[in-house]
Amino acid sequence: MDRTSVVQYLDIISVVTSSVIQVGDTKILTPTSLALAVQRQESIYDEDEHTFDMYPMFSAPLPPLSYDCIPVNTVNEAPAIHVNSINIIGVAASSVVRIGNTDFVSSDSRVKHIRQFTVDPYE
Repeated sequence: MDRTSVVQYLDIISVVTSSVIQVGDTKILTPTSLALAVQRQESIYDEDEHTFDMYPMFSAPLPPLSYDCIPVNTVNEAPAIHVNSINIIGVAASSVVRIGNTDFVSSDSRVKHIRQFTVDPYE
């Protein structure tokens, strides 16, 4: 797993919640993002009216991954990973941009969208 990562140019405009940008090797990456997105017609909010513990989706266990183990034999022809240029507009919640080797990645992003209108928007 020990290889050198060489990047000449990396341009990223936006990196948000629990995202990872990494050049080099790592054993484990586990980014997690929990978000409540409340949109209202009228901007009146009470800070305690929506909490993560009100919604079971934030505490529910993830379903187990089902995959077959595939034997892999890797031969690295060169001692380094060379990248000339990368341009990225955005890296979203709980995602990973990696230039290098990783043994295990497990990302979890959970978003509850709440829309509240004082009148029916379709009338």
